[in-house]
Amino acid sequence: MSLKTLKDYDIFGWRGEFYFKVDGPKTFKARWPNKGTIKLQRNQEFTSKADMSLWSQFKTVHVDHPAVQKIKVILREKDHLKKDEVVAEQEFEIKLPSKTEYVILQDSKEQTKAKLRIQAARTRY
Repeated sequence: MSLKTLKDYDIFGWRGEFYFKVDGPKTFKARWPNKGTIKLQRNQEFTSKADMSLWSQFKTVHVDHPAVQKIKVILREKDHLKKDEVVAEQEFEIKLPSKTEYVILQDSKEQTKAKLRIQAARTRY
C-alpha cells in the first residue's frame, strides 16, 4: 500500500493526518492505523514496509458457487477543529478466489491517491 498527497490539508499548512476505514458485510468494520494517523505533508508519500492489511476475513466458499465480497474503503483526513473529512471513498467487489490485483483509490481532483493491493487467496482448513 502507498499513499501520496499533492495538497495541504491542514489550515496552517503543516501536514495532513490520514487514516483508512473499511466497511465490510453487516457489522464488520476496520480502521487502519488502529490508533493515530498517517502524517503527510504536501508532495510526500507513505509506503508500507511490510505487507499490511486494511481488511482480512475468512469466508467459506463452495466450489460450484461463485462468491463475491463487497467492501467499502474510505480514506479520511483527521482535523481537530472540525469533523473528519472524507477524502476518497470507493466500493470494491472482490470475486472469491481471485488473483492479486492493484487498484487506485483517489479523490475527485486527483490530488490524493492510495494504491491498494487486493488479494483473495484460497486456503484449506
